Amino acid sequence: MPNRNSSSVVTKSLNITEKMVLGTAQFGMAYGIANLTGKPTKKDVFDILDLAWEKGVRRFDTAPDYGSEAMLGEFITANGLRDEAKVLTKIPSLEDSSDYQQSIRTSLESSLNYLGCSIDVLFFHNAADSSLLLKEPQFFAKMLQDYSVLTIGVSVYEPQEVERLSDCESPLAFQFPFNVLDRRFERVRMPQGKRYARSVFLQGLLASENGLRPDAPVELLNLKEEFHSKLAEHHLDAVGYATSFVARSNAVDYLLIGVDSAKQLQDLLDLELFEQQGLDILDTLNVDRYKQWLDPREWN
Repeated sequence: MPNRNSSSVVTKSLNITEKMVLGTAQFGMAYGIANLTGKPTKKDVFDILDLAWEKGVRRFDTAPDYGSEAMLGEFITANGLRDEAKVLTKIPSLEDSSDYQQSIRTSLESSLNYLGCSIDVLFFHNAADSSLLLKEPQFFAKMLQDYSVLTIGVSVYEPQEVERLSDCESPLAFQFPFNVLDRRFERVRMPQGKRYARSVFLQGLLASENGLRPDAPVELLNLKEEFHSKLAEHHLDAVGYATSFVARSNAVDYLLIGVDSAKQLQDLLDLELFEQQGLDILDTLNVDRYKQWLDPREWN
């Protein structure tokens, strides 16, 4: 919990469930650089989903590549939530596809079948594929008419990937990395109501007090140690600090957060989010030294 006695912290009530999207990558694979326990059991997954729904979380993020669509769909169907749940899923990479239209339809139909509900946002998982939105706008307009999909979006890594789509005919949703150490999207123009921040905890590195996976690069270990040491100096809770920064940012409408257990979720929902950051870690941490390592694609 944040240190409520610190003079540098002011709190104000904010219902995080209104902005939270529950990530489900953990449900289908051992996800996260700080994940030392592997993927949760099916019972653990349903405990997480039950608690999330009970507490007011209505948005869920998944993808065919996560292996979690079927489990999420089972929960939605079993509880009669098809008209209330708001699900985000993805179009897998089309890099090796010889017929992109058929590949998209096949993937989309599979996702709808697994989920058992409409799709709130269908994201391109590979930002490079999103150029199709500019080349074939009629195909995607018809797809929205033919299938239960409300909005098209793109999962991006770089600000220029958003800027390249500025001429798109329809407002797009965007998923983008955003956290206390990575603020590159802070001033990137995106449609309000369609801005989804991910990597809030940088796969757990910014939030976990545990170690990292044995295969983690030494640079990540150094970054984690320095970051958490700075927080400890100022009696700041890691989860509260990282969550508050993103939740209160004017650059974000929703934040994607994944958990490994119902207890983790309950602790997160119990947070008192900071009204203002008493300390900006970037003022005291040499982030430039770790800039390359803020992108998980560089971790392999």
